[in-house]
Amino acid sequence: MPELRNAPQEINYYTMEEQEDPITLMLDEKTDVLPPKNSLIFKLLQDSPLKNEAKVLEIGLKSTEHLSYLFQKAENISYSGTYHTEAVTNSAFSIDEARGNAMDLIKTTDHQLDFEDNSFDYCFTANTIYFWPDPIKYLTESHRVLKSGGKMNLAFVEKNFGAHLPWTQLDFKFYEINEVKSLFKQLGFTNIEVKKLTETIIDQNGEEITKPFIMVSGQKK
Repeated sequence: MPELRNAPQEINYYTMEEQEDPITLMLDEKTDVLPPKNSLIFKLLQDSPLKNEAKVLEIGLKSTEHLSYLFQKAENISYSGTYHTEAVTNSAFSIDEARGNAMDLIKTTDHQLDFEDNSFDYCFTANTIYFWPDPIKYLTESHRVLKSGGKMNLAFVEKNFGAHLPWTQLDFKFYEINEVKSLFKQLGFTNIEVKKLTETIIDQNGEEITKPFIMVSGQKK
C-alpha cells in the first residue's frame, strides 16, 4: 500500500534539438511489454531514462494506471507522486502490488515540494504547466530536488493548438515551445531537447482522435 502524506557545466544552447516521435508506442526493449495505452503519460514513461534503484518524481499525478508499467522498467524504483485531488488516492489503493518498489503519494497545494535537495534521478509532469501561476517557481523546485545529472521531462499542448480548444478558454494558460525552452535555460538545465508526441484518445462521441503534444526535456548539471 502506498504511503500517503500531506504536502518538487556551461549551457550550450546550440545542442537543443527538435525530434519527431512515432505516433504509436513501440515495444519496450527493456521490459518486453507494450504499454497498454497510446497515451501521453505512457509515452513519457517509455522515454524515461530509468535505471535500477532510480528515484522518480511525478508532479501533478492524476491517475495511477501507469504505475504498474513504470515499475517494470527497472528494479527497486522509488516513486513519489504529488497530487491535488483525493480521487488520486482512491485509485491508488486499487493497485495490488508495487512489485517491491517504494511508493509515496503526497498532497500539495502550491509549487513547494516537501523533499530534500538532490533527491531524484528523474522527474516528469504532463498537462500541468497550464495551471501553474508561476512556472518558474514550479520548475525551480523540480530542478532543486533533482540530483546532478537528473532529467526533467515536461509535456504540454502547444499554444497554437490548445488555445483554440473550446474547453480551455478560462483556466488554461498555454505556452509556445520557445517559451518553455527559455524557462528551462533560465533555470540552468542543460542538454535541452524537444520532441513532438501524439496521444490517441476517444472523444465524447466515441470517435478516436489524435492530439499533438510537445515534450521538453532537460538535465541538471
